[in-house]
Amino acid sequence: MISSRLRRQRLEPMVRYLQLFINLCLFRHQAQDIPRSETLLLATAALAVITSAINAVPNAGMIRGLFMSVGQVLLFAILISLLLRFRGLSERSTQTLTAMFGATTLLQLLALPFFGWHERLLPGGPEPVMVLTTPLLIAAGIAIWSLAVMASILRQAIESRMGLALLIIVACQSVIMAAMLAFSGSPSG
Repeated sequence: MISSRLRRQRLEPMVRYLQLFINLCLFRHQAQDIPRSETLLLATAALAVITSAINAVPNAGMIRGLFMSVGQVLLFAILISLLLRFRGLSERSTQTLTAMFGATTLLQLLALPFFGWHERLLPGGPEPVMVLTTPLLIAAGIAIWSLAVMASILRQAIESRMGLALLIIVACQSVIMAAMLAFSGSPSG
């Protein structure tokens, strides 16, 4: 009886956080609804690294995928923190990054089965082949959704229009991709 109550008490905050991040992905909550917690920020950043690495493994391998994922998350955190500091809103960094990492982690997990499905549909052979498949289109839709969620979170954080926030997010992702190409020699997965 006591152990089930303790288990429930431990799970309640996790379920509440999960609901917050799901609602962020559905544009029902704002980043300011996320608790300002460095522990939660580190947890969501770690989960973002793990899910990104899992997505990168088929193309980059485990070690390289993990290295690239850590680099992506760190560089993204630096870019967004610098932007918020430049705008005089550095106190919003923890909540903004937590919201972005938590929401994108959920969306990466959602996309994961579609990447696996896509891989199974590719023809066998030694040469890599680019094939447009239904699961790849679904994964692309999830990627666009993820960009929209990040732009929405950033728009709220910097109090700007959605277009500007989307341009900033795309610019950040472009800088990250260019850095990953420069350091690793190939795009991430």
